[in-house]
Amino acid sequence: MTKHDIYQIFDKDGLLEQNFPSYEYREGQLNMADLVRESFERNAIAAIEAGTGIGKSFAYLAVALYAAMQSPDERTVVATSTINLQKQLYEKDIPMLFKFLGLSCKIALAVGRGNYLCINRFMQAKADSSLLAQDPASELYQVGQWIKESETGLFADFPGRLSGELKGEICSDGDLCQNHACAYFRDCFYFKAKAKAKDAKIIISNHHLLFTDAQSRFISDVGYDEEMILPPFNRLIIDEAHNIESNATEYFTEVYDSQQLLRQISKIQRSGRFRGKSLLEQLGEYSSEADIIDRIQDDIHLLTQNVGTLDQYLLGVFQKNDYQPVLIKSEHQSRLQQFVEAASSVSQASGRLAAKINTFLEQNKAPQELDAKINELKVRGTRIAMMSEVLTKFCNFTLWQDEVHWFNAESYGTHRQVQVCITPLSIAPLLVEAVFQKLDTVVCTSATLDLNDEFAFWSSRVGLPYDEERPFLKGAFSSPFDYRNRLLLLTPCDAPLYSKDKEEAYEAYLVDTIMSSVLSAGGGVLVLFTSYSMLKKVHHRLNETFEKEGLTLLCQGEYDRYTLLNRFISEKDSVLFATSSFWEGVDAPGETLRMVIIVKLPFTVPSDPVFKARCEAIDANGGSGFYQLALQSATMKLKQGFGRLLRSACDRGVVLILDSRVVSKNYGMYMIRSLPESYHPESETSGLSDKVENFLYGG
Repeated sequence: MTKHDIYQIFDKDGLLEQNFPSYEYREGQLNMADLVRESFERNAIAAIEAGTGIGKSFAYLAVALYAAMQSPDERTVVATSTINLQKQLYEKDIPMLFKFLGLSCKIALAVGRGNYLCINRFMQAKADSSLLAQDPASELYQVGQWIKESETGLFADFPGRLSGELKGEICSDGDLCQNHACAYFRDCFYFKAKAKAKDAKIIISNHHLLFTDAQSRFISDVGYDEEMILPPFNRLIIDEAHNIESNATEYFTEVYDSQQLLRQISKIQRSGRFRGKSLLEQLGEYSSEADIIDRIQDDIHLLTQNVGTLDQYLLGVFQKNDYQPVLIKSEHQSRLQQFVEAASSVSQASGRLAAKINTFLEQNKAPQELDAKINELKVRGTRIAMMSEVLTKFCNFTLWQDEVHWFNAESYGTHRQVQVCITPLSIAPLLVEAVFQKLDTVVCTSATLDLNDEFAFWSSRVGLPYDEERPFLKGAFSSPFDYRNRLLLLTPCDAPLYSKDKEEAYEAYLVDTIMSSVLSAGGGVLVLFTSYSMLKKVHHRLNETFEKEGLTLLCQGEYDRYTLLNRFISEKDSVLFATSSFWEGVDAPGETLRMVIIVKLPFTVPSDPVFKARCEAIDANGGSGFYQLALQSATMKLKQGFGRLLRSACDRGVVLILDSRVVSKNYGMYMIRSLPESYHPESETSGLSDKVENFLYGG
């Protein structure tokens, strides 16, 4: 592909403008596409910031399309952050682009195996729960009807919600798969998708699957010219690349989770809604040893007790730390004797149980039609043993390296779930060795990569540039939207700062200010919190008031993300309280979203063990963990939250930041400068309502 081709597509009166009635020429899109083209031509790595409205997906997809058509050996993988973004590219953006250009190539969608329904496992569940399978009101019956029509077998395409229990029983599972021996192999949704991916020139994947594939290749020393989880490929485009470090960190973290282990035990010894008998009951009658089931049950009982003992120890640690995650340092090892004893007991009991299950299966005389059950029992036993390997590794203090060792607790109502985790201190070396070094081209793009530092912060976190000889191309292309005239940024200088001793007054300020601002905007407001606890408190105090005003108040946690966003977009004057993942990926153009309220600057909580360890490592090397990591990470997330507002050239609205540090602290100006330049008058809380109303409705 040449520069001339880029201009033919993206320039004024180019192919897109000729064939796309509402297309508007954007210089940034043209320049971005040319930079992607150059990165393909020079086998380079590229970091590209594309502001909202640039049209970055068309910019990189056009280059991938031309590369696929011009070379039979080319295959490009596009990895997005979420399955929703994948589906948008696959179902909307790519067909549209191909139509406008009058060109096409074979494309495929690649998602993790667990997202597909397994027909064989569904038929087993149906046979084990025949009464449920015949009840039109049951989800098992509804899935049976859906299978007859579905082309993909993806749970995401099921027209309704499925329980986690049923998904766990019928999802595709590599360890339980019979492959070619399966009676339903020809109809298998997963293998059909895999075959389509092998034939495709552009594969739309996601970060999780990309890192799963990369780790498999890294461990097995298999290059990208061979098939692993993904087919062979040589070009990679990572969209939403600001998430690379966090997503890779999460994936490469080793975790012991007591609830996950107990779930495997439950699969072995208990029946359920979709299982008439437990695995042990189904296979026990074919055993040649009369007491083997009793001995397995004894081992399960002992393991369950040991898991409970370890849980109690960890819960005691959390109670002392207000149920916050706990960073374990080398100097703490001498105080971990009780933990080591409890963890070792779990590991040893897990190993004994797995060994006894294997002995049971070796002597079992079950008929061939129960081969799937035999394999499942073996897999469950192996998984129990493997889950405990993290405990063994954690307790081997002499082998600790540059890793973060920590305890975690998750709350589900009154239930506490505990975890023991090992996380790489830096993900950069893994990314370089497993991804960047091995591929001809890697293009990383996002609306928020550059913090006016020529990508220095982001690139340092992911290990780029790793080699002076490898071309590392960079480009930042600003949004074409008129922020100066269409976005009002309000940062009241008198907003109180949160402190534990003044929590009630702070909460009262949020309640009053959020309510008055929402009323001034007439709804159409996204309120972004950094604390789910604070979100719930403010929601509780405002819910009744919103009802009286006739405004719909939606709250994260009430529905799944997809349902929440659909309701927010369809109900024009609704208000959505959200946190965490809603700081990005919310696309609500038009009057649906007229105002974004950012309750607090999105600094990572200091109690986060991985974040804390990484900051301390920077400090220990003579740097500043706050300025080099905490501030930069918060600024990048602030840019994401800010970017929720203007999603089209016609949009107009207000961003209100209720954290006075953004104007009172020296670093606040740095954060403001990272945002697109907008109308930003000085303001105090008392004048917010008038400013909002005048800007939105003053004419």
